[in-house]
Amino acid sequence: MRDDIRGGSAQKRVAEFAAERLGGASRIAAFSINGWDTHDNQDRSLGRALGRLSDTILTLRDGMGPQAWGKTAVVAMTEFGRTVRINGTSGTDHGTGGAMIMAGGAIRGGRVVSDWPGLAEADLYARRDLMPTRDLRAHAGWLIRGLFGLDTKVIERDIFPGLDLGPDPRLLL
Repeated sequence: MRDDIRGGSAQKRVAEFAAERLGGASRIAAFSINGWDTHDNQDRSLGRALGRLSDTILTLRDGMGPQAWGKTAVVAMTEFGRTVRINGTSGTDHGTGGAMIMAGGAIRGGRVVSDWPGLAEADLYARRDLMPTRDLRAHAGWLIRGLFGLDTKVIERDIFPGLDLGPDPRLLL
């Protein structure tokens, strides 16, 4: 039986569980949403994946309530990116071009935080990928710093060993 027939998708049920815990004493939750490996027919599969992500974030927000949500940062990030160019099966292959989406009441939203390298042939890495400009872990590190008050040296040494956080992108309100 399909998840949506049984009373909600699996990720939505996980989000409901996480929201219940985060509305209480828990401060961190982590889970995975599949469906981002778009080697073919990306135009169809990407829309479904984005819909699942949206449903998950909205479920968290609604389940946590305004007070807990106001102190929350949700980070959706990938362990690999996609190539810029479409492949022969109307998809994209694994590449360096990734994205991080942030939501939550604690996030200074409504903007794109990036050093945009451009899409011109000369701007691409290996003529197929977005040029990497910043380690996504640095943004996660700054969120950890702001939400939990950890020193930047602790984040760079112990949480993300070898990472240079770089300048504060002011992600939090």
